[in-house]
Amino acid sequence: MKRAGFYRRCFLFMAIAAAAVSALGSAPKIDIDITACRAMFDILKAMSQGAPRDTISSMLDTVLATRPYRIMFTHYNRSWRPNHLPEQVFKRMIMSLRFEGEYSSGENARADTMRVRWNEFYGDLPLYEKNLRQLEEVDLPRLIGEGVKYAQDWLPPGWDIPDFYFPVIPNGGSSAFAIDGTQGYDFFQLPRDASGSIEWDRLLGTIAHESHHLGNRPPAPGSMAPADSMAFRVMSLCVGEGTATEFISGAPGGLVPPIPGLKYHIFQGDAKLTAAWDALVPEEPAMFEHLIALLDKAVSGALSEEDFQTEISTYWLNGYLGRDYFLGCELFGAIYHAFGKEGVFAAMRDPRKLFDLYDRALDAKPEILGRCVRIPESSVKRALAIGRNQ
Repeated sequence: MKRAGFYRRCFLFMAIAAAAVSALGSAPKIDIDITACRAMFDILKAMSQGAPRDTISSMLDTVLATRPYRIMFTHYNRSWRPNHLPEQVFKRMIMSLRFEGEYSSGENARADTMRVRWNEFYGDLPLYEKNLRQLEEVDLPRLIGEGVKYAQDWLPPGWDIPDFYFPVIPNGGSSAFAIDGTQGYDFFQLPRDASGSIEWDRLLGTIAHESHHLGNRPPAPGSMAPADSMAFRVMSLCVGEGTATEFISGAPGGLVPPIPGLKYHIFQGDAKLTAAWDALVPEEPAMFEHLIALLDKAVSGALSEEDFQTEISTYWLNGYLGRDYFLGCELFGAIYHAFGKEGVFAAMRDPRKLFDLYDRALDAKPEILGRCVRIPESSVKRALAIGRNQ
């Protein structure tokens, strides 16, 4: 308990310093691009009006070569999932909406999922056009600016959200993503009310979530031995999605109570997302065991790059809602309940402190965190020691 008091005093000093530094920040420049929405509408409209196959194929080649779709393919074909969505597969999937035989169900899991949403909007082009006009008429710079400002408040001082590219891209896969200075959104999955109109407030919450990712750029640690470098990556695994989901998106909570008073609650009204979260709640103790074992493997030098990428794709990001989202929320949520934003920022700045701060949070707030999984002291020390004995 005495150490908890020490942390509180340290965090109070950090808060005062943060207030002085935050005033120096400036809003990022945002390059908004919704041209892909109009271009793809023209293609779908031409398809519905009977344009020949070669015309549609040529139109698609032109649109898929544009900046929004080049970014989209980069997102879907990352290092840990290469060839996840080949460009020609995506093109043929779109063409199959009218031209039978272009694409077969089961050929590509991602394209299969996408085709459901493409088929929905191809069958309701008036809805597509209605939402397109809404996008073209709303004050997107003001809207996006509000989301960015909210996200900035949940980043450590000095971690300013950088300038970014903001394309809205009809794709049907990821509802939103952040990569290489880009914050991309799927036109088909913009939040809509019962009448089909875009729900701007819910969209704003998602913008804030993705903006938080862009600003979450901790400085690279100093030179480390390969094993320590990998161990540091393991400790960083749950930081990005965990903090954005817990403090921006209003996660429902597991063994750790949800954070009160947040502005956005993306889970509310999203039955699929909430069901995915609820399904992970019973797994929480196993997730802690898995992460601790992964750290042990990394520290010992037995975790290869291939092993790590496999871990990400088959365990941590497997499913509708990744386990890194869930466990990150629990770790950082506990720290927030005990030490506030400053405790959260301390763990974000140096993920090696994450286990230590989490266990100390359980000691500081037993009345609300008494059911939480405690991390073994040996694992806490192992995490703190990463890169310290070079």
